[in-house]
Amino acid sequence: MPRRAMQRLYQTVTGAAQRRDEIEMDSINRLLSPLVPAPAPATRRASTKRVAGGGFRSVLCPVDFSAHSRRALQYAALIARRSQGRLAVLYVNDPLLVAAAGIALNDRALAARNLAELRRFVRSTISPADGERARFDEFVATGQPVAEITKAAARRRCDLIVMGAHGLTAADKLLFIGSTTQGVLQRTSVPVLAIPGGDPTSVGAPAPGPSWPGSPVIAAVELDRRTKRDARAAVAVAHLFAATVLLVHVVPELRSPPWLRKRLGTTERARITHAQAGLEAVAAGLRRQGDIETRIVLGDATRDIARLAATERASLVILTLRTPRDWFGPRRGSISFDVLSQVTTPVLALPG
Repeated sequence: MPRRAMQRLYQTVTGAAQRRDEIEMDSINRLLSPLVPAPAPATRRASTKRVAGGGFRSVLCPVDFSAHSRRALQYAALIARRSQGRLAVLYVNDPLLVAAAGIALNDRALAARNLAELRRFVRSTISPADGERARFDEFVATGQPVAEITKAAARRRCDLIVMGAHGLTAADKLLFIGSTTQGVLQRTSVPVLAIPGGDPTSVGAPAPGPSWPGSPVIAAVELDRRTKRDARAAVAVAHLFAATVLLVHVVPELRSPPWLRKRLGTTERARITHAQAGLEAVAAGLRRQGDIETRIVLGDATRDIARLAATERASLVILTLRTPRDWFGPRRGSISFDVLSQVTTPVLALPG
């Protein structure tokens, strides 16, 4: 069969298959739309605007007494000191452990002991300079960690939650594992700065330097109707830290059998060129705020953002928490958490 005839046949077959899949997915979306999370409320967007205008004036840092949460507390104290804001440090008791301890101790004695331990932990972690410039207080709650963290952030009108991504698994400490971080990312209405844990046995991780994060800051964005808003928020936050911005978009790589890969090469080059033009247009409107570079990467979003953070030696990655518009979209916070699990760089997730 002539080559042109083969190309026309291929285009006809793949086009029909794509239209069939689109019709099927649209039908399923309509059936399942009541189960899809609602779009992000206005309060999430308002919180990001408030931060861009005045910085992180109220910071919440949940801890579990682990080395990882100690490092997160150091970041939280540094940010609060810069803005001369408030720092609230939270420890969440496991209700089952509280019930067991109540057999040997009365409730008041247990609460007083936990609060005293928390205060010692804070004093041994926060430097005198950070403590003098930032107002901070400690409090203890009992309940499910994700719910208590999000409630505390709302009640105290916090601008930022800073938390470690991993923690202890011992019976006498709060189980502060990745599921807690992921749960907060799914439910938060304020930005979350997640500090990766790395080696759980390490206790000597360096504290953030006074000039953290430095440059560059990687801001990864999608290219759709919300790109300008997401990029504007990421750039505004990066400039709060006086850092230059590397605006990144990852073009998903088309998965295809080897025999088809060469034929799709032209299509992928066209997609990259189109994405580069779109990203440059977004950056052009934001460059009056400061230095912004752009980068288009072809591949997998989580893997290549993590790889880029390592090669560029970035000290901060900024992502947007997107609420899925349909049943097939990624779960809110899943991409941020996947990136967090692959990097040694703090990840700042902004509500979208």
